[in-house]
Parts: sequence; structure tokens; C-alpha cells
Amino acid sequence: MSKDNGAFGVFVPVEVNEEKTFWNRIGAGFVNSKGLTLLLDAIPVQGRAVVVAEGLATEDKPFKVFTPVEYEKDGERKTRWTRIGTALGNKKGLTVLFNAYPTNGKAVVVIVEEEKEGEKQDDVIDVF
Repeated sequence: MSKDNGAFGVFVPVEVNEEKTFWNRIGAGFVNSKGLTLLLDAIPVQGRAVVVAEGLATEDKPFKVFTPVEYEKDGERKTRWTRIGTALGNKKGLTVLFNAYPTNGKAVVVIVEEEKEGEKQDDVIDVF
């Protein structure tokens, strides 16, 4: 991942016909220590959004997409990370495929780490 601190646009393509596609901006993306944070102002109805970030170094591997869910346990604030999709690199940045939508409008794209032999990776994690 590039460490560029600039904001990237998050768009949904709306195909009018075979020759014309409109790109509606639905949010912004920012580089974080694990990947990319997406702040969404709208839900991509077709389950797909594109992060336009040509300067972003995306690898050939897929990325996991999580949403942070804050809660309180024993008087302590915690965050549970729930997987909601997958992101794939494209020539313009990333295509994010949502299986679920973040109710808080925040999604985090994390570089997929290789599974170690005998180790299971969960889709819900408590620490990041």
C-alpha cells in the first residue's frame, strides 16, 4: 500500500447504455496503517463501488473489507471487526464488492494475509 495521505474518491458506476456510464461519488477513502478506510455517504445498491486511486499500489492479491462495530464490555470500549466484503485491484484503484453494508458508513480495506498452516482465519476479529 502506498503511504500517500491524500483522499481518494469512492464511486458507483451507473450504466446508462453500452456507450455511456455515469460515475456517482458516494464517499472518500484514506490510507491507514493496515490498508484503506472508506467513509461512505451512500450505500452502493448493486453491491459494488470503485475507489479511484491511480497512485495507490494495489497488489494482485485480494483485500478483505471489514466494518468496525464499537461496543462496551466491563466498562471498557472495544471494537469488533466484522467482514463485509472483498476488494480487488484494477487499473484505476480498487473495486470493492460488498456482501453486507456498514450501518455506520465506515468500511476498512485490509491487505489479505496468507493463512499459516493449521491456522484458521475468522471473518470476525476483535483486535486489529
